[in-house]
Amino acid sequence: MNVTREEVIQSATRLFKERGFLSTTIQDIADDCGISKGSVYKFFPSKEDLFSEVFNQCHNHYFDQVDELTRLPGLSPEEQFVQQIVLRFRYFMEYKHILVEFTELPIQQDPKFQPLRHKVRGRLIRWHRECLLHVYGEEIQPYLWDLVAIYRAILKEYLFWIVYEERSLSLEETAKFILDKLHVLVKHMMTSEPKSMLNQTSFERYLNWGFEDRQGEKEQILSELFREMDTAMNTIPAGAAHRSEIRELSHFIQTEVSKEAANHPLIQASLSYLEREKELKSLVVQLRNVIFSGI
Repeated sequence: MNVTREEVIQSATRLFKERGFLSTTIQDIADDCGISKGSVYKFFPSKEDLFSEVFNQCHNHYFDQVDELTRLPGLSPEEQFVQQIVLRFRYFMEYKHILVEFTELPIQQDPKFQPLRHKVRGRLIRWHRECLLHVYGEEIQPYLWDLVAIYRAILKEYLFWIVYEERSLSLEETAKFILDKLHVLVKHMMTSEPKSMLNQTSFERYLNWGFEDRQGEKEQILSELFREMDTAMNTIPAGAAHRSEIRELSHFIQTEVSKEAANHPLIQASLSYLEREKELKSLVVQLRNVIFSGI
């Protein structure tokens, strides 16, 4: 029976989602796919590697839903903020064994998994920053990163209660409660003007996704990412013509970013096109981060 890499990932996602990492074996995944255990290892050398891919794709799917939410018509910034909190709660409830409980697993110490966690954490931090700016505007800039930290701490604590005590809290009411308390906090900060505790530098380790010790090496970092892109393109389940088109676009971006006066809008558009490919999405997000972060 011919089974694709994506079908293995889909099976693993369902089993990890239902049973968790420790209670799911490679044999379980192989049986679910109707293939031998060795066939799974042809795609992934270990269960940790497979879980990392599932973890990555789950977050990509989460952010796909976030993007859809931001495009809904007729929502005010506050209404959108509430809905993105509700989305986060619902998604993390559904995938708690993959997105939440991994912190208690041995994979937490896996050297391949740690950089992935940094990437995801950085992506979430950037998203939370954008949400706060969307609601409160540029006037919160002096306290933006303190607000990001406080907001993330609040989300984490309420997420615990919602995930493990599912019937005790209303998602909508909890989201509105969080926003209401943020209103009070922001108003207090703007009127009392306290000294800020955190700034962007405090978050650089995650915003730069593990590249904090490689300042000034932007060209090398980009070269490595583009090489990974070239390899990942071989896994796209499409015809040779489409893969050739994708590869040419990647090479165009690589050439453009090397220019002294790069066309940033065109780069953004090209990255957005590449991001449609599920096999490239994580790398494209990382590329965008490095290109525009000033590393």
